[in-house]
This record gives sequence, structure tokens and C-alpha cells, in this order.
Amino acid sequence: WRMGLAIAAAGLALRCGGSYPPPAAHAAPEPGATPAPSVTPPVPVPTGSDAQAALLELEDRRAFDEPLLTALAGSVEAATRARTALAFGRIGDERGGGVLRLLLRDGDIEVRRSAAFAAGLLPDGGLLPDLASLLSDPDAGVAAAAARSLGFLARPEGEDALIAAIPGAAPELRAVLLRSLWRFANPASEAAALRGGEDRDPRVHGAAIYALARKPREKSVAVLPVLTAALSDTNADVAAIAARGLGVLGRAESVEPLARALSGRTPVVIQSLAALDAVLAKNPASPLPEGARARVLELSTDANTNVAVSALTLLRRVGATDREASRRLWSIALSGEGRRRQIAVQSLATALGSGAETALTAAAASNDPFLRAAAAEAAGSLSAADAKPWRDRFASDREVAVRLANLGTLREPAAVRVNSALTDADSGVRAAAVDALGLLADPALVPLYADAEAHSRADVSSDVAIAVIGACEKISAEPTAAALVEEIARHGKTLPGRLARRSLVSAFHRAPETLPVPEYATGKTRADYAALLAEARHPWRARVETSAGVFTIRLAGESAPMTVMNFVSLARRGYFDGVVIHRVVPNFVLQDGDPTGTGNGGPGYEIRDEINPLEYVRGAVGMALSGPDTGGSQWFVTHSPQPHLNGIYTIFGQVVEGQSAVERIGQGERIVRVIVSEAP
Repeated sequence: WRMGLAIAAAGLALRCGGSYPPPAAHAAPEPGATPAPSVTPPVPVPTGSDAQAALLELEDRRAFDEPLLTALAGSVEAATRARTALAFGRIGDERGGGVLRLLLRDGDIEVRRSAAFAAGLLPDGGLLPDLASLLSDPDAGVAAAAARSLGFLARPEGEDALIAAIPGAAPELRAVLLRSLWRFANPASEAAALRGGEDRDPRVHGAAIYALARKPREKSVAVLPVLTAALSDTNADVAAIAARGLGVLGRAESVEPLARALSGRTPVVIQSLAALDAVLAKNPASPLPEGARARVLELSTDANTNVAVSALTLLRRVGATDREASRRLWSIALSGEGRRRQIAVQSLATALGSGAETALTAAAASNDPFLRAAAAEAAGSLSAADAKPWRDRFASDREVAVRLANLGTLREPAAVRVNSALTDADSGVRAAAVDALGLLADPALVPLYADAEAHSRADVSSDVAIAVIGACEKISAEPTAAALVEEIARHGKTLPGRLARRSLVSAFHRAPETLPVPEYATGKTRADYAALLAEARHPWRARVETSAGVFTIRLAGESAPMTVMNFVSLARRGYFDGVVIHRVVPNFVLQDGDPTGTGNGGPGYEIRDEINPLEYVRGAVGMALSGPDTGGSQWFVTHSPQPHLNGIYTIFGQVVEGQSAVERIGQGERIVRVIVSEAP
């Protein structure tokens, strides 16, 4: 490690929690003796709130200030050492591993917890043995943080450690260990989760079902009956994730049990509808039971929009053969409203192909850009020949949302349409064009990527550069792709430069020490960060009034101060007022904060991620991203627990009132206003 002597010098102080001693006094030299070398004064170590402000500044700049960080890691204040550990993870520089290793052995519980969490954010596989040793830490919270990080890093040796720790662990820790196995999706983790599924403790059992269902192995035989039995679990979230897993597996024998689950609790119903759609897509000859068809028709008019659109989506699998289902879809596609009509148009196109022309024509002629966008998506269900006139029509639509939707479902990108989109006035459309071309994984397209990236450097958004990096990663063996990513790493904008460097290390296998790490110039002083911290610690709440209900968020200023104050600032100036809720995935998330309604809009700047140990439980509020450090104004609220989002998206709040409204609000509803205030 290049930390070298600084780490060695810090060792004793870090282990005992002390700070650096002053330099020893030197005796006067003898006459004629060689003068003693000068001693570099120690780095001044900020304390208390000054230390917190210093760390926030380094995080915002993404600056690896080795002397300052090492000094703060040796602070006498446990709170400062804990906060420094988190900063190592957030800054994300691989050179921080040595000091973080020492913090993993700190005598203070909170320091070890913070360091164990941060180790999962740092690209340093060398910390795996240290994390594995913490699985037996006397403090359950430290062991749990280590387990989560081992799962997040997804290395084979981490998997071995997690599985080995399960038998002797207390129930709460067993649950964390099992849930952390979901990323591995191999026979060893599956066997451990199957054993956990037999545990009588509901926390352990639920975690085991999650591990089996999140990414189930398609060839597995043992998982199917376990997930099927879990459909009737007393915990609705466990039953819902089991339904999701059955959908991923896509076995015909799951149709009957999933159909029975349509009479259950709302999260289970929504997830079972989606799972049935996935199963029937893979098994078109499998009939939906008669009673289930009647139930799906009933659900397609449910008062809860998210239930209704899930049912309307499923009707595409039977619309071609079931007269009543076809009738329902036609009725809503021609005279319905909002998201229900959009889904009905798409389902008709899937069920009837060119036979849905009347519905597509009506949608394409609508003044509602989101209905036209839905029609553009629907064209993706048609044959290439039938889709071509629709594709050509939507490619020149005046609304960005429609042009984006037209690109989003291209299976075989047509050169004329995509090349035209590469020069679109909207950077999001250009980025989507690069994404569409990237699906081809064709090295011959690299010059097109290079041209698109070069012509987009003046954009406020970095969307095109980010898309180009992603497209190049798909052809990482191609030298011209590597050269293009290297060029992006060198040019002036910090965000794409950092993402390009990350790509060069992870996808193109460049040695990290050969690549400079760009830092952000924030234009803020240490005093600015101290003031921001002080304001973020106020008890902020946000009342979100929508056209379909009201909910209240408690903002987490201690955990994500920059993110919270960015949200407060935007809300105070009315940025969110009147904005359409552009994305809702039933039983997953509601997403808002884009004034364009396309999913690509933002405030014209990016903020740094503040990944923290808060977890994505039901009602957690997080920042939407298109890559690390790309947040701005888009945020989301979870409908149900989503552990796979932990450690990736900043959590900056929690719904404390109106969660039921969150889960009823449909895509296309609008924010009336967001009012921020300090709660008593």
C-alpha cells in the first residue's frame, strides 16, 4: 500500500484510540556535529464539529487527503474515528485500506461498526479477512455490519465466511448472514438458505426466503417447493418476495399456487400478478385457471391504481384468447385515463400485435405525451415490419418523453433512427441512443460513441459520457473502447472522469496506481460545511401533497446532511411543486423529482452520494442515480423492504405518516407541493 510509513506511524495510536504525540525535543547538537534533520510538524487534528466539517468537505471534494485523514483516524474522540471510517468508504480511494484495517480493530464498538460498513464501500478485497474475523465480534452490530459488507463485496472467500458463521450465530445475526448470501446465487449459498428456511425464528426464515428468491438459480429443483410454501407466509413481505422468486424461475407448475395467492394481501397480490405475467411469458401454453381469470378481471378495475395496472399488464397474456379480457383492454385503451390507459394500450399490442392498430392510432394522436410514450413502448411488441412506421413516427415526436420511449424498446437498433437520435437536442435522448447501440456490443460503433461523447462535453448533464462508458464496457476486450474510456478519464469534467477511472480499473483491469483520481472543486470553505452541518441537524420534515394523497417524510440530516439540505433547498424554492410522478413500480418504489417527467431531468448539477448504514425498509426515502455521485433532484420511496438497494443509493429520510398513500399513488399523478419545516 502506498500509505507506507503514514500507516505504520498511525498504528499504535489507532489501536489505543489516542492522537499523535508532539515531536520529541532534540538536545542541542555538539559543536561540529552534523545537524539533526528537521522534523515535520504533525498535521493539526480538528476535533468535535470541526472534524465533522473537515470530513464532509473531503467527502464532497472526493479528496483523499492522506495526512489529514490519517490524523483524524487517530483522534482521541471515538466519534471522530467512527466518522473518519465512514469517510474512507465514501471517498472510495483504494489507498485508504490500510488505515481502515486499523479502524476495524478499534477498541470502540461504534468505530468498528462504522469501519465494517465502510469496508463494503471501498474497492479493496484485501479487507475481506478482517471483515470475516469481525463475524465473531462480541458486538452483534459489528458482526452484522461485517456480514452486510461481505455480501456486498460478493467475493467467494466472503461467501465461505458467511456460511461458516451461520450455525453458531444468534437469530438476529443469522438473519443478516443469510440475507447477505443473495448475491452469490450458487449451490453453496442455496444450501445454506434452504437450511435457514427451516428455522422457526421468523427473522431467520424470512431472510432465508429472501436469499432464495432474490436471484434464484434457474436449474435448482429444491427452491421451487420452498418458495411455493412461502406464498402463505404470515409476513406479507416474505410471501411477496417468494412470489417474485417464482416469477424469476418461470416454471409452469407455479401458475396454480400464484393464482391462489391473488386473493391474499395487497403486496402479495401485486407481486403474484407480476410473477404470473413472467411465468406465462415463458410458458404460453399454460392456461390461467378460470377462477383466476375472473379474479384478474376484477383486480383490473381495483381502486388502487398499482393493483389495477398490475392486473392489466397480466391480461396481455390472455387477451388474444379470452373475449372478456380483450373487451376490458379495448375499453380502457380507447376511453380510459392515466396509467391504466397506457398499460391497456401496451397489453393490447402484446396480445394482438398489428390487431391493436386502432388503439395505437388513438394513443399516437393524443395530446398527452405520456400516452404517446406508452404507444412508443407498445410498438416494441410488434414485429419489426409492423413496428417500423410507428418507430419512424415517434422518432420525430416533439416531446422528449416520446423519443426516449421509442429508443428504450429497440431490440435491433435501426441505424437511421439511432444516428438521428445521436444528434438530438436533448442529452438524455442522445444517451439513450448510445445505450441502444451498446446492446449490439459491436466494436465498429466505437467511432460513433466517440463522436457523441465529444459533441456532448458542453452539456450540463454527463448522461452521454456515462452511457458511452457503459457501452464500451460491453466490448472491454476492444483496444479502441479502452482508449475512448481513457480519453473520458482525462478530459475536464470531474464526474465522468471519475466514472471512467472506475471503469478502467474494474472492467479494463488497469492498475489503479497508474490513474490519477480527479477531485471536485466545490467552491466552499470549511466554514460553509460547518454551517451546512448545523442546519442539517435541525429536525426537518417534508409534507408531500400529491393529487392522490399526502405523506410526511422525516429527513435524516445526521446521516446525509448534504443530501437533506439539497432537498430542503429545492423544496423551499418550489422545485417539486406541480411535477409529475414519473415512475411507479408496484410493490417496489414511487419516484419523483424530475421536472421534465422523462426520468432524465434534474436541477443542472450533481451531488455526491452519502451512503450510510440506514436500510431500505418500507417507506425509506433515497436518491435516484444513473451512476455513482449522479444524484440531483430525483428521489424515491420504497413500497416494501428492498435490502438489495442498501449501500448503493443514499437514504436521506423515512416516511412517518401516509405510507398507505405512497402505495396507492399511481404513475402520472402529480406533486401538488412539498412543504419543509422543522418538526417539534
